[in-house]
Amino acid sequence: MLKAQERRIRLQKLKGELIERARALALVFRLAREERDAWVNWPARAAALMAAELSASCRGATGQQITVEPAAMQKVLEKHVRAHLIEAAEVRPDFR
Repeated sequence: MLKAQERRIRLQKLKGELIERARALALVFRLAREERDAWVNWPARAAALMAAELSASCRGATGQQITVEPAAMQKVLEKHVRAHLIEAAEVRPDFR
């Protein structure tokens, strides 16, 4: 029974269906870091576009010129992204 199980595990490793736990953890860590970095950089890329869209939307809805400053938009986005990332960091992979 044990030898059959060992052969099955060896075959799964050869087929690439099974990887070492340490490698899986390293991959999850790397992917999580890449995702975090993308989120951290997103407000700087999106703030000016969002501010312009909001300004145009407010002008269309109210008929008045309302300007949303890109710097203010970026600051608000960064605050909410940080809160989201803190929440997401609490998730821990369990490979048992």
